[in-house]
Amino acid sequence: MNLWLMPVLIASVVMIYLGVGGLVYHKNMVKMLLSLEVSFNGFLLLTLYAALSFSGQLLGSSLVILAIGVAVAEIAVIISALIYMFRHGMLSEASQEEIEE
Repeated sequence: MNLWLMPVLIASVVMIYLGVGGLVYHKNMVKMLLSLEVSFNGFLLLTLYAALSFSGQLLGSSLVILAIGVAVAEIAVIISALIYMFRHGMLSEASQEEIEE
């Protein structure tokens, strides 16, 4: 294990815990989406840590770049759906209870 990579491992674990905590704690859909993205970025950082600490650096780095592209597309679709729902009066507030009804 490389000691110079230890801060990357610690940061990724902290980001995962913060994201999961935000998912559990918040009821607002936008805040839940941001928490999900924080935890997803923590997993990406953990994947990059694994790629740097083991062999196959190119494969791990390209996997992370691909995952970042998928995350950006996911955010664009979800936010555009929320904006559509706001504009057409389907939501007065982006809370989880209102969307479930």
